[in-house]
Amino acid sequence: MRNVIIQCLLTLVLVTGAIAAEKPLGMKEYTSVEQLATAISSYFPPVQGEVMTVAGDQLTIALGTKDGLQKGVLLTVWTEGKEILHPVTNVVIGHIEEEVGSFEVTAVGETTSTGVMAKKLKEPKAGDKARITPKKIALGVIPLRAEHPEIIQGLAERLKESNRFTLLDSEKGAAFLNDKKKRDASLITEMGKTFNLDVVLTVEVHPSDNKYLVTTGIFYADDARPLDTIVALLDLRTKRDALGEVNPFFAPQREGKSDILELSFNARLFAAADLEGTGSLQYVFSDGAKLHIFKEWPSGWREEWVETIAYPPGEMLHFNIDVADINGNGRPEIFVTGMLNGRVISSVIEFKDGVYQRIADVPGFLRVVASSRKESILIGQGYSPVSFFTGQPKQYVWLDGKYVPTVEFPLPNGVDLYGFAYADMGETSPLLVALNGNDQLMVYSDGVIIWKSEEKYPTVGTIVIKPLTGIDAVLSPSAEIDKTRKVKIRGRVFAADLNGDGRDEVLVPKNIGATFLSRLKEAEFIDLGWTGARLEQRWNIKDIPGAVLDYQVVRQQGPAAQVLAIVMTPGGLFAADHYRLISYSTK
Repeated sequence: MRNVIIQCLLTLVLVTGAIAAEKPLGMKEYTSVEQLATAISSYFPPVQGEVMTVAGDQLTIALGTKDGLQKGVLLTVWTEGKEILHPVTNVVIGHIEEEVGSFEVTAVGETTSTGVMAKKLKEPKAGDKARITPKKIALGVIPLRAEHPEIIQGLAERLKESNRFTLLDSEKGAAFLNDKKKRDASLITEMGKTFNLDVVLTVEVHPSDNKYLVTTGIFYADDARPLDTIVALLDLRTKRDALGEVNPFFAPQREGKSDILELSFNARLFAAADLEGTGSLQYVFSDGAKLHIFKEWPSGWREEWVETIAYPPGEMLHFNIDVADINGNGRPEIFVTGMLNGRVISSVIEFKDGVYQRIADVPGFLRVVASSRKESILIGQGYSPVSFFTGQPKQYVWLDGKYVPTVEFPLPNGVDLYGFAYADMGETSPLLVALNGNDQLMVYSDGVIIWKSEEKYPTVGTIVIKPLTGIDAVLSPSAEIDKTRKVKIRGRVFAADLNGDGRDEVLVPKNIGATFLSRLKEAEFIDLGWTGARLEQRWNIKDIPGAVLDYQVVRQQGPAAQVLAIVMTPGGLFAADHYRLISYSTK
């Protein structure tokens, strides 16, 4: 048989004797989940052949290895019954099929196979037909471990894409398994009966020397009879591993959600810090045109300050807020970058002499980034109405009462000033993790791409329209906006050691549910760790009731942290959108 099998791993978890199967020991090494899905699909070729001989319950059929048949598979045996006549022409158009039973293949030749009747409804005879249905196989998946859900779901997606299976919805499967303690044969038959399944897969993933040992049991759903157990050693480093659009499930989830603040304006951007040096946090929000600063008091939330500059509608568009103490006075400044009247400008606001006041305006882009040494530094880049980002990014420092560009801050080709973070993940030097234009995560080492996610992590970001220039601005000031004038400012990527193991994790939001006719309606946070070869999901925060527009991570005592997110829940036909600040714990 093409796949080498192991029994002992499965028996450790599925302890019932009905599940145990006598199979030889070994494993097959694959480089992609797609190859594993193909191996599973090979057990269900849509074939049909004739019963050649019958000796009691022993049958020989005219199908073999050339037809893709393998030892252990079940075929349906049927006989042709009465003719079916056309109601007008009276021509024979078919026959009624009468099921004889099911036939298990025990030995396979090139053109013929032998086996026994596993279930007999009537006596088989030579000339009967045997087949594996060409219809799609109804299949469910039972994960035996919570770790590495992206591999399990990736396998499910690939099986579905093979067009040979219909997959039980992962949410229905999760709900069914939620309160089931035992993983035995009765669980397989119960799942099969509940969802009218043909086949159930059990999948278990173990890391093994930067590879993944994936044990997949294949069971017929009606009686939990084991068809085979494929033990695959996946080496996902050798090429892109075709996990595709992954919707993780059965992953460890973080709880502890609590609404903090209902917002009466359309909050788009957000940052939090002890801006006043009092030991408590202040919360900075932007509605796209002006800033609002809130503080939590024992009596409740209170807006401490709001910008009073009255910009004409549509003239100001903020697309980034950061906070850090760059001028070294012990209190973080607020750095807000936006487009005003066709040019990009960054403003700096600070709590000074008991009030919030603007202390600087810097042409071009600014943002704060945690450097490879984990210190907060200010970087910036010039602006051009033609290319948008122009010139080399540089580090800015506070010198002689102003922010001054100094040394160049090199970024890999394709990485903009926004949407990236440095992560110390146990390599010899920190890695740079960035979102690309397709919402995929890219990992760079010394400026070279070493990994790219197949999964996408849609962030809201901000779409900025480049102004018309030259003769176009004179002749066509109201020209239709084309895609060449649209620039997306990528959303935030956060990297820090959240679990106290000395290595950074990457936390990103994943907004879900946008279509042409509807907006984002839900989201989740994904926590990813570096394996030495790839980023892998460790846990997630699910069921966020709307789109995550922006977020911050606030350190608490020990490794625990608080994830603070602006969540926008779309309103209905006659209702306004709803904005609020929600807190989640990473404990």
